[in-house]
Amino acid sequence: MFRLPAFTCVQIGIAILLGALLFGVYAWKGNLGLTPSAPPAVIPTPVFVEVTGRVARPGVYSFPAPPTLPEVWRQAGGVEPAPWSADPLSSGTLVEVDQEGTCRLGRMSGERLRTLGVALDLNCATTQDLEALPGIGPTLAKRIVQHRETHGPYKTLTDLLAVPGIGQKKWAQLTPFLMVSSP
Repeated sequence: MFRLPAFTCVQIGIAILLGALLFGVYAWKGNLGLTPSAPPAVIPTPVFVEVTGRVARPGVYSFPAPPTLPEVWRQAGGVEPAPWSADPLSSGTLVEVDQEGTCRLGRMSGERLRTLGVALDLNCATTQDLEALPGIGPTLAKRIVQHRETHGPYKTLTDLLAVPGIGQKKWAQLTPFLMVSSP
């Protein structure tokens, strides 16, 4: 007849402890019996719009979602009736109001965009805008704009690597500050 070995209380305690530990790891990894955790909260990115010219309160305004022109107009204290457009404005839009009260849409300066943490659009940026970025001087800024004028709009940020003077290191340094709009 086969006889089982006798275990001491300490050995049995260690075996039970190891079993409970393994079960705990299994339950933790598999969310055993628990409801799934909520996805991480999405932090909304504010939309910045600058208003200049003939309004009561010119300045840069922050919105939780892309605003329409009438919303921006009223926020800046523009004279009613507000110009109408249902199209939402993107972050970095500049609304210039002239003496007659008509407005023209443009882009904020590169320096202002960088201060606000808004990416600069490679397909709209001027040489002055690009000079606001780290590591870009007047010569490289001109090359970036000339490349766009010669070869057409940038399609992706990797197209920037074709510009003389921009290697992988410089490209990696610049990409957090840039974006490419659809041509």
